[in-house]
Amino acid sequence: MMHRPHFLLLTTSVFLGASALAQAPGNAPKVPPVRQTAPTIPVPSPVAPSAPKSPPPSAIEGSPAAHAFAALALTMQRRAGVDATVREQIAAVRSALEAELSADSLSPEARGKLLALSAQCAAWSNDEVAMDAAYSALLDLYPANQTIRVRWAQLCTAAARWQKAVDLLYGKTWEPSLGVDAHYCLAEGLMGIAKFNDAQGALNTAPPSPTRTGVQQSRINALSARIQTLYAEYTKEMLAQQRDLSLNDLPVVEILTTKGPITIKLFEREAPNTVAHFIEHIDLGTYNGTRFHRPQRGWGVQGGDPLSKEGADTSTALVGTGSGGWLTVDECTRADRRGHFTGSIGLAKRAGEQNGAAPLTCGSQFYIAFGPAEYLNDGFTVFGSVVDGLDNARMLTAEDSILQVNVMGRNPHPYTATRLPDTQSLPYEHPYAWGMKSGAQTSAKPNSTGTLAPVAPGAPKIP
Repeated sequence: MMHRPHFLLLTTSVFLGASALAQAPGNAPKVPPVRQTAPTIPVPSPVAPSAPKSPPPSAIEGSPAAHAFAALALTMQRRAGVDATVREQIAAVRSALEAELSADSLSPEARGKLLALSAQCAAWSNDEVAMDAAYSALLDLYPANQTIRVRWAQLCTAAARWQKAVDLLYGKTWEPSLGVDAHYCLAEGLMGIAKFNDAQGALNTAPPSPTRTGVQQSRINALSARIQTLYAEYTKEMLAQQRDLSLNDLPVVEILTTKGPITIKLFEREAPNTVAHFIEHIDLGTYNGTRFHRPQRGWGVQGGDPLSKEGADTSTALVGTGSGGWLTVDECTRADRRGHFTGSIGLAKRAGEQNGAAPLTCGSQFYIAFGPAEYLNDGFTVFGSVVDGLDNARMLTAEDSILQVNVMGRNPHPYTATRLPDTQSLPYEHPYAWGMKSGAQTSAKPNSTGTLAPVAPGAPKIP
């Protein structure tokens, strides 16, 4: 089961009156760099109910491509995922938009609207090159239109392109009507690259009420709570990473996919049974030929089901239910367990009561997280992390597969895991994206207040 894809519907107001949205020049204050300390958060404001959504109108009257986009947008609102039929519809709309954009007689206003629609279609297609090209062309047309930059960054965070979003937004001064969304999006990007102190700083400096709506304040509260939790987790993670670097003895695996190689290191100290289980399946060839049957745009990708291989017998068990022949024990409740951050790899599990993770259901299926997922800690075992090829992983679709998996380095001891019998054919539909299953997650409130120290100018980078 794929979750509903993230997308942003661009309205015609983005480009009408673009000159009114002139970007004021501004840079972050030049202060000495400070050491990242525990982030602090402001007192939350009251939360108001959200307004109902409505389908978007056509951007350009009389434009067949714009009308086709409006119909596609309504389809995307109603569908739970992007299947082959929807992909064909997206491709048809993209072709229509390209044809209209090729006309020399287009006014700048019409070209801008068509470029915005083209950028959204490219985002739905996971075509980052085309999306960036469309937004770059938009900024060339409307260099002072801040809305374009914010929407571009929002689509980047929706696709887990954290660094790109940070580069687009960091150090800018915003119109009051855009400031809250810009600061929130910047905080998401900084959180994705593990700059938690800077992320909280972006939230702290967002325009206060009454500029903030109730919905915006609720989202800020929830993101602040996440940042607090992630910072505490990352403090432990940094110690573990420093030890890994100093000992330099972790097994390394290369996953060759149809989108390119993905190199991962395995956390043998904190998840020895899970690593042994994974390597056993590699040695048996379990993963060769399997598809990434469950992509979740902007969150992660899941694969490793032998039933997804070409020619596999799915008459009695569907793709997504395969365990590889046996189950193994969990290691997610160990005191030294690793947390979910950008690039973490964990074993998928079947659903338990109230949509929780059922214990002792770890099979061959695994997932790669494209961003922090602290809400999965203590429920799913993280046994590795991507060290190279995360961009390749983000491009994977349900049609992509594993060509071969190679263990590039292992320690001189047997890799033998605990094997438990598998007597069920239930889907491995977990893990899930933030806020999908539990309303309590999105209503989380911060539990402390304070002021954040200033940070040095210049967009932070992934370490």
